[in-house]
Amino acid sequence: MNGSIPITLPGGCWRNGALQRDALLRPLRGEDELFLAEEAEGLTPARRTTLTLARCLERLGDEAPVSDETARALTAGDREAILLHLRRATFGENVTSVLRCPRSECDERMDLELRVADLLVPPAESPAAVHEADMEANIGGRVVRFRLPNGGDLEEAAVLALRDVNAAARLVLERCVVDKGEVDADTLARELPAIMAERDPQAELVLHLVCTKCERPFTALFDTASFLFGELAARRGSLYREVHQLAFHYHWSEADILGMTAARRRRYLELLTEALAPRGKQR
Repeated sequence: MNGSIPITLPGGCWRNGALQRDALLRPLRGEDELFLAEEAEGLTPARRTTLTLARCLERLGDEAPVSDETARALTAGDREAILLHLRRATFGENVTSVLRCPRSECDERMDLELRVADLLVPPAESPAAVHEADMEANIGGRVVRFRLPNGGDLEEAAVLALRDVNAAARLVLERCVVDKGEVDADTLARELPAIMAERDPQAELVLHLVCTKCERPFTALFDTASFLFGELAARRGSLYREVHQLAFHYHWSEADILGMTAARRRRYLELLTEALAPRGKQR
C-alpha cells in the first residue's frame, strides 16, 4: 500500500442512506507533486483539491478507487481534514509557516511552528446530510434547512469570485439552502455563514496568535490547500534534482522515481550521499 494510512473524516458523505467516514489515504508520490506543480498549476485551489483527493484517496467507505465526483461531493471540512492528513503522510507532522503582524505600523515577520495534530478537529458526534437552524432571534422562529458547502460549491464559487466575491458567496448559499421558508435573502446572507462554520469547524482553521513584537493579539486563517500547493510549487526544482541524481547514479527510469514518495526518495539520496562521501568522512 506504499505507506497508506486509515483516516476518519470529520463529517463523511452519505451514500444510499448510509454514512461513509472511513477512508484509506496514500502519501503524495513524485508524479502527484509534478502534476500539481505543473499541469494543475493554473487551476483554482478548489479544483486542485478535488483532483488531489481523487488521486490519493484509495478508498472511501465502500468506494475504491475514489472518483472526482465523490471528491467533489465531500464537505469543505472533510476536504480540509484529508489535505492535513495528506500533508502529514507526505512531509511529516510539523508545519512551518511565515506570516506578518496585520498592524501596518508593526508588520513584524514571524515564523509560525504548527503541528498537524493541533489543526485537526475531532469527528462530529452526530453528522447529518441536512442541517436545521432556528433563527428565532432574527426571523421569528422560522427554521432554515441547509447542507454544508462541498467541493462542487467551492469550485463554482471560485470561478465566480474572480469577477465578484460577493456574488460567489451568494452562490454558495443558494446552492446549499434546501428550504428557506419565508426567510429573506439578506437575513440568510447575514446569519447563515456563521452557522455553517459552526457546524463544519474543520472548514475554516482560524489561528489565534499574539505578535512577538507589539504583543497585540490577532487572528489568521490557515488555508491548508494554499499552504500545501505552495510547498509543492517551491519544491519543484528540488524534485527535478532528485530525479536527476537518482536516475544518474541508479539508472532508474523517471517513471520509477516519480512513483516514489518524498520520504523514500530522500532515504535513497541519503544512502547515495553516504556512498559517495570521501572514505575519511563516512560514518
